[in-house]
Amino acid sequence: MDLQRDQRITDSHLKRDAVIYIRQSSPKQVKMNTESLKLQLSLREKGISHGWNNPVVIDDDLGISASGYANRPGFQKLLTMVTMKQVGIIFCFDASRLSRNSKDWAHLLELCGFFNTLVADTEQIYNLDFPNDRMVLGIKGTVSELELSILKTRMKQGSNEKAKRGELKINLPSGYCYDHEDKIVTDPDVRVRKAINLLFSKFRVHTSVRQLALWYIENNISFPVRRIGRQNSIVWELPKYGNLRSLLQNPIYAGVYAYGRRQTICDYKKGSLVKRKSEVLSFEKWRVLIKDHHEAYISWEEYLDNQKKIAQNRPRWKMNENLCAIKEGLALLTGLMRCGHCGKKLFVRYNTKKNPSAMYFCKGVDGMQSPTKCLAFGACLIDKTVSEEILTAIEPVGVEAGFAALELANSENTEKIEMARLEVENAEYRAQRAFEQYDLADPKNRLVTNSLEKRLNESLVELENAREKFIEIKKTERQLTEREKESILELSRNFKQVWYHEQTNPVLKKQLIRMFIREIIVSHHADSNMLHFVIHWQGGIHTKLSVKRNRRLIRNKTDESLIEKVRKLAKRLNDSEIARVLNMSKELTPSGLRWSKDRVMEFRRRHHLKHHKLDKSDIFTSEKAAEYLGISRRALRQLIDKGLIEANQVMTFAPWEIKRKDLDSENVRKAIENLRQTNRMFPDEGCSGNQMELFPKMND
Repeated sequence: MDLQRDQRITDSHLKRDAVIYIRQSSPKQVKMNTESLKLQLSLREKGISHGWNNPVVIDDDLGISASGYANRPGFQKLLTMVTMKQVGIIFCFDASRLSRNSKDWAHLLELCGFFNTLVADTEQIYNLDFPNDRMVLGIKGTVSELELSILKTRMKQGSNEKAKRGELKINLPSGYCYDHEDKIVTDPDVRVRKAINLLFSKFRVHTSVRQLALWYIENNISFPVRRIGRQNSIVWELPKYGNLRSLLQNPIYAGVYAYGRRQTICDYKKGSLVKRKSEVLSFEKWRVLIKDHHEAYISWEEYLDNQKKIAQNRPRWKMNENLCAIKEGLALLTGLMRCGHCGKKLFVRYNTKKNPSAMYFCKGVDGMQSPTKCLAFGACLIDKTVSEEILTAIEPVGVEAGFAALELANSENTEKIEMARLEVENAEYRAQRAFEQYDLADPKNRLVTNSLEKRLNESLVELENAREKFIEIKKTERQLTEREKESILELSRNFKQVWYHEQTNPVLKKQLIRMFIREIIVSHHADSNMLHFVIHWQGGIHTKLSVKRNRRLIRNKTDESLIEKVRKLAKRLNDSEIARVLNMSKELTPSGLRWSKDRVMEFRRRHHLKHHKLDKSDIFTSEKAAEYLGISRRALRQLIDKGLIEANQVMTFAPWEIKRKDLDSENVRKAIENLRQTNRMFPDEGCSGNQMELFPKMND
């Protein structure tokens, strides 16, 4: 074996560096499998025994997988050193340390063979110029890749089988934990359980996750957030939008054990494979779904309703059929209207310049590209008509709604006080625990007592803050007087006045409307100028309404000359350039306003003026023509004034249009030649022949 090694190692190899490549596949292996690291480092003594004085250790890839999906800076550094002829031999514990995918393995072997670099493991030294050595290394690389594939397959199969039985341990969110038998149970902490129940009860009232997050912030209510990696500890803080959305989308709260909710997708980007997780799949596509697996906070039906509510609040550009989140606009039926002509959802447009108003409109089948829309009408009349229908429907239960409002006000205040009380109780426990730890410590051991004293002071500050918060919330608690209760009941009897009151929040109106109405189909009949509506109520009942559409105000007739100017300009310029030319010409819109890009686009749409760009390959502007001839714009102007070049404008301040054939004419060529030789374009236009010379010619 030593003779064989001596034959492979030459003086040229010894003049270069010996590299010890070290790698472990995950940070957990680096932390736990320290013996593997020591074995790989022992290769340094082997390199010294073969004649290298100071082998170079590359350990940049500790904790990085070699499956081909991760970027390995250490491996890239090794390849760079090989190509720069700095490496004489590469030591590795086995083939799997260098690579576990064919691409990287073949690339390394090719470079080592080309730049005469040896490869060594614990058994043998390989020279890639020898066919047998290359074959053995190739087989080892293939086995290494196959080994990883087999391990992955077995682990996945084991995980899938364990998940099918509901026994595979997963990261649990707030509100759940594992018992001594590794079964999922609700958190024994009463405060945590009540916080989770409060989350779902408040989401039933609010229409979006964002509104729920704002409610927590406005009321300064903390929420238990589980931190992964810190022994799965619970931290009480104001919840963020992402935390709440993740919890509401987690089926574990419905008593469901779910596995495989997301799919792993492999992409090829910038020369490397990249793994990413897909969005949450529909529950029909989950690999494992076990209902009634553990104690639930909500029912499965409520979980599905929550997912529909979250999906409906997505932005319209991602999902054309959703309702969108409720906002503070004046239009009350946003997201509920559907065009009866093309089947698309109606959009809303607001005008807030003078008198705030809103208008519903359909973009048509082709969207904004369509020159004509299916229908458009003001929101005021139809909102009032639909509101009357709703008020008529809820009038019989107005008094019951008043009593329910009283109970809701009392219950909401009670929930806030209870959460604050539990927070104080938890802070008292933590302060007492910190005090007991501090009290048991040896006072002489200041290294320990200083830390415990600091921890005790922090817990006392938290306790004081919790008590102050509880006192503030307690101050807001008060029982409604009989007069106030009677006022609320009176408002419930006259709910119509409350609805139309100017201070009533439109958001509340929209929330009520969506509780009653599922969808409204609207169509327009031009002959009768009537808008026909079909209201689909949540209970499955349908109501038909007809409203006469208000006719638009007859505006002053647009000047035909303006239409003609825009038509000609549209053949040559874009909307921004058209607006610039019209403004420089002091032309105003039919409404007496200055032109802008959007106003030009709307004007063209209204008068059916489309862009028909002319072929400008043989037509130049004045600037381009001067550049083409290599002269100044002043000289070009002289040629135009002399009639050698014909230049046209659609209108004043529009770009000049000059044909290429005029620029290439013989007369223009001669004039430019004279300009370059005599600094005069037209020599005949110089000094008069009778004019005396200032300096007469001298005789020789």
